[in-house]
Amino acid sequence: MTLLPKGPRELAETAIWQDVEFGSYVADLPLWVELARDADGTVLELGAGSGRVSLRLARAGFEVIAVERDPDLAKELEQRARGLPVRVIEGDITALEQLLRAAGGPGIGLAIAPLQVVQTLDDDERRGLLEGLASILGPAARCAVSLVDESTLVEQGVAAAPKPDMREVGGWVYYSEPLWVQVSDHTLRMRRLRERVAPGGDLVRRVHDDVLHRISPERIEEEARTAALAPVERREIVSSAYEAGSIVILLERG
Repeated sequence: MTLLPKGPRELAETAIWQDVEFGSYVADLPLWVELARDADGTVLELGAGSGRVSLRLARAGFEVIAVERDPDLAKELEQRARGLPVRVIEGDITALEQLLRAAGGPGIGLAIAPLQVVQTLDDDERRGLLEGLASILGPAARCAVSLVDESTLVEQGVAAAPKPDMREVGGWVYYSEPLWVQVSDHTLRMRRLRERVAPGGDLVRRVHDDVLHRISPERIEEEARTAALAPVERREIVSSAYEAGSIVILLERG
């Protein structure tokens, strides 16, 4: 159990749950650091959340622009990034050209979309993201988008070996247990049981669903070509007994 430095009244619950459910995930971090080392320019993280990846890259010495549309998460990331080379932009990742023009930021050497961020977008939103990436990337820049490897996530539609996550925040206990993954023709619905226990023992229990659009690497690559981005490589993030694997698609301006 990890003790965080802030109490729930100071830290938005969206940030707490993101920390609980994703904060301990580290399997993808070596890849983002490797790609950042090879990049010439600032790293742009799409859907940065509370900073799991952006803060890791900044502490490794990379300059980061972190785009997050949730105002509570963006505010929390700004607080966590004080003293680090991270610039937080609150906004929609499907409007990158406008966001970066308004921010007047430096040249982007690498854009990354970790943790299946791209699969939270519908077809039109994803098209807007890819077109925006094509417009902001220079000739030597790349972008990398992560997709869930369905073969490691589900087996006959049921999550294998779920592992609950738990954290204590200022005397409050937050617990999240994966229940199942439902597969339809177009979406993956991942259900979790969330429990919050107050210092006095009061319990609040809710069911929470995350929904991802099912997208194959081949489809992303074809959509990228339509947006004038050329697929150059695929990288694998290996699964563990408790975590699904990912397929990362590397793209550059075509």
